[in-house]
Amino acid sequence: MKKSYYLIVLVLILGLALTGCSLLSDISQVPATEQSGIPYLTKHTEGNPYVTKLLAGQTIDVGDVEVWNDGDYLYVKYVVDAAYWCLTETHLHVATSLGGIPQKKGNPPPGKFDYKGEHDCVTDYTYEIPLTWAQGTQLFIAAHAVVCQRVGNFIAGLNLPDTVTFMVTFPYGGGPAYFPHTYINGLTIGELDVYGWCVDTDNSILQSIWYIANIYSSYETLPVGLIENPENLDLVNWILNQGFVGQVSVCGGIYTYGDVQRAIWALIEDEQSTSGLGAWSECRVNEILAAAYANGEGFVPGCGDIIGVILEPVEGEQVIIGEVVIECGCETAWGDGEDFPGKNWATYIEDYIVQSE
Repeated sequence: MKKSYYLIVLVLILGLALTGCSLLSDISQVPATEQSGIPYLTKHTEGNPYVTKLLAGQTIDVGDVEVWNDGDYLYVKYVVDAAYWCLTETHLHVATSLGGIPQKKGNPPPGKFDYKGEHDCVTDYTYEIPLTWAQGTQLFIAAHAVVCQRVGNFIAGLNLPDTVTFMVTFPYGGGPAYFPHTYINGLTIGELDVYGWCVDTDNSILQSIWYIANIYSSYETLPVGLIENPENLDLVNWILNQGFVGQVSVCGGIYTYGDVQRAIWALIEDEQSTSGLGAWSECRVNEILAAAYANGEGFVPGCGDIIGVILEPVEGEQVIIGEVVIECGCETAWGDGEDFPGKNWATYIEDYIVQSE
């Protein structure tokens, strides 16, 4: 009797053990937890890739690195979606261990990576690598890029968000601009605090209230009627780049924000106004206008210059032009993940697992 009992128990134990082994031997059925340190095998496809941030200069989120595979290829896609940034170089290395990625004292030299390319300021690029790794293989992926800012696209208004939010503060005597603080959210990473100017005299606006606004470059084709004389916006941009406020005028005294605002209205508004100008002089305004006509025709800002961005509140309040500096230059970027050893900030992806098709 006792032997039969033990035999039954033994058969049950063996049955459970065999059942457990057969379940875990099918890698597609690994539960949604880590097994022996290997991440859960999510099915990654082109429509549902593994995604990590592409970080430029350590902290600037310019886009993503996407990874997936099918039965023939491993795909690694660089996607830049931050306004005015693009890819000019990419370098990629894939290995089955960290030691398989080229390094010198922990510092990975992208020039020695297996896959590399130069690009004409594109916003995405995909590497297709023949799939030579078995299902379930853990890959170590170093995704490096050089990303640059596109001045031309900024000027043309390409990739601008549809809307932003903004808020202004009212002018004060001796201030730097008609709206000394124009806060803009949604144009760049973080909140911008820029000088602002009144575009139209037909509407009013309240201070310290957040408005939703359509946003345009002052160099793109604008909606009809938004600006009464848009052909003069190149002259306005030239004025914004001269820093007139505080400079000495030939007429006497110094240029005020009121002088600059009145000159802007003279160029782009049919109806003139003196509202909120404070101290201003017709003579100083005419000096500014004469200088703009003499030097500003066809002016296009470049790196480090100011460009006027036009904010059109969706509820019909006053249209504003804000001074935004065109920040140019290139940055190195890495697909976010684990840190390489040594004194560098390069990172690698270590939690992608090759899956079945």
